[in-house]
Amino acid sequence: MSQRNVPPPAPPSDSTGPTVQEPVLPATPKNALSPPTPTSAFNTGELVAEAQRVAAIAPRQGPSQDDRSSGFPQPATMPHAFAVPQPTPPAKPRSLPVPPMLPIPPGLSPPPIQGPGLPGSFAPGLAPPSGQYPASHLQAVGLRAELPRDMRAAAAHVVRSRAYAFVLDARGLPVEVGSGRFAKAYLGEERWLESKTDFRRYVVIKILQKGVTDEDRMRFQIEKELLERVQGHPNIVGLHASGESDDPEFIPASIRDKVENDFVILERLDMSLEERLKGARVRNKREDLLLYDMRERLFRVLDYTIPVASAIEYAHLVKNVCHRDIKPANVLIGLPDTSLRGSTLEVRLADFNVAKLHDDDVNFQMTSLKSVPGTLFFQSPEQETNVLELLVNVTQGSPEVEFFEDFYIQIAKNDSFSLFNRNDEYMILYADRAKKRLVLDKAYRETSETNVRAKIRKSVGRPADIYSLGAMFYYLASGAYANPKTLYDAFHKFVEYETPDETNTIDGYLAHEYGIIDSLRAPKQAPGGGVVAPADRFFTYKHYLDGNGDLIEPHVMKIIAKCMIRNKPDSYCQAHDVETRGISLLVQDLIDLYAVYGFHPAAGSTQMARRGHNVLAKSGFRRGLDRFSLRMRRMWNGVLRMFGRRP
Repeated sequence: MSQRNVPPPAPPSDSTGPTVQEPVLPATPKNALSPPTPTSAFNTGELVAEAQRVAAIAPRQGPSQDDRSSGFPQPATMPHAFAVPQPTPPAKPRSLPVPPMLPIPPGLSPPPIQGPGLPGSFAPGLAPPSGQYPASHLQAVGLRAELPRDMRAAAAHVVRSRAYAFVLDARGLPVEVGSGRFAKAYLGEERWLESKTDFRRYVVIKILQKGVTDEDRMRFQIEKELLERVQGHPNIVGLHASGESDDPEFIPASIRDKVENDFVILERLDMSLEERLKGARVRNKREDLLLYDMRERLFRVLDYTIPVASAIEYAHLVKNVCHRDIKPANVLIGLPDTSLRGSTLEVRLADFNVAKLHDDDVNFQMTSLKSVPGTLFFQSPEQETNVLELLVNVTQGSPEVEFFEDFYIQIAKNDSFSLFNRNDEYMILYADRAKKRLVLDKAYRETSETNVRAKIRKSVGRPADIYSLGAMFYYLASGAYANPKTLYDAFHKFVEYETPDETNTIDGYLAHEYGIIDSLRAPKQAPGGGVVAPADRFFTYKHYLDGNGDLIEPHVMKIIAKCMIRNKPDSYCQAHDVETRGISLLVQDLIDLYAVYGFHPAAGSTQMARRGHNVLAKSGFRRGLDRFSLRMRRMWNGVLRMFGRRP
């Protein structure tokens, strides 16, 4: 089975200790392979010259880690089921063919020579001549981290092998742990083949389903590529391996007619955040956020939201990747172990199958698929309505396009323009709604036409992730009750308000809204002499209430609004700014909420397991008492409303 990121098994050894493989180098002159000093800095020409010198004196001894990640055929061990694999006879090390050399495209420099086994490097003996490098490195040049120029890896390296297998239940069937639109997830096992203790752990094998569309098949490849790119953050799901199996027995017989031979192997957690809130997987572990008062609920929500926002910040600013499908179902959590005093909640962001890469140095065409799916409650407006149709006039040689229809979604910079049934596509610089003009990034090349249908495709990038984070934060803060689309519809009139005055800010807008709400909450005298209850006059502002009927705090709503309203001076970003760094402002404001509401025991460890029999018993009693008190308070408020009194 050839796969990424999984080293091949080392040749058996009589020793039980670690196996070290060192390339056997021929006798060379003194200092012939001496690395540069820490203060030296090689330019590209010097690196290539050094590679040629290494290639001339150090013959290739075996595959490097970089070769394995680039698609070279590798030996692998993959037991069929959850069982100890039988001992295998010693295998002779096989030499791998040198990949074909291709000329470097114009404007692209060769990958740096950093040493064997590291990303972006060639093993000794495989350094390409100047102006050429292996075809397997063409696409991945921009996907690999680079060491500083004054550092390089040592020639000696070690190889450790892993074996992966499906876990079978008592009936011999694989254990399904999840299912998506084009892939299924099964419980698997990872075994360390060189472990002294026969180390094993559970993993998740996500495998492509049969019968999916070509676009969904491509999205599965996108997830593998981009998930490799964003590895390294503690709140992004870990990737162990990916590839295709050479052993037909690897996939259990009961599902061979349902899945393809294409998989990724991920770290295993307990459940998704959606399952945690709804109790879909384990009902006795369901978390009902409405049972907590607003203060404690907020701290618990921050325990989920801040790690996800931190992962998105890393993906945006470090790896140039946009997720574009943030929702509770794509957030995985590991529950704390109640028997361990220091056990805490683990939160991971997963499912990068609709993600997008922004990198000028890499031509990553797989991210240019025509549709951008998402989840209705949490997707941004540009994802919900990704293509607009307009009636336009175009003039050959002119960058201006005249249109005759108004549009609900704002057209802005970085959106694309094209005529139906035409191949040419143009980027939009800006749209003038008053003059009904679009300005393209270059002059229109085709024949002039009038009254012709054009399509505008909205760009979906970093602002979409910020919107989705705000929508998910609102959903959780309301107790997993409110619909974020209802809130955005209420915001939309303010979004379209374009008068340039000092009150056209989110702060001013929310101050006005909460002022009206405070006025409405006060009891009023009816014309007949009775009192109109606040609940009877509050229906137009239901989107500001949580599932208990309590008003969401203004500080919380301000963060939500700055995420979802993306065209004001105090927004976290502008909807057209695909290179925005506003995610850092969002992360900081979420962290500052702890200080806004003061230090509280729930602020630091809301998900930390409680220990000790006495503490646990007291905790359970106190939790039940709190729930009873909350129900009684709701009942009393209802009685007060019946008599027209403000609770």
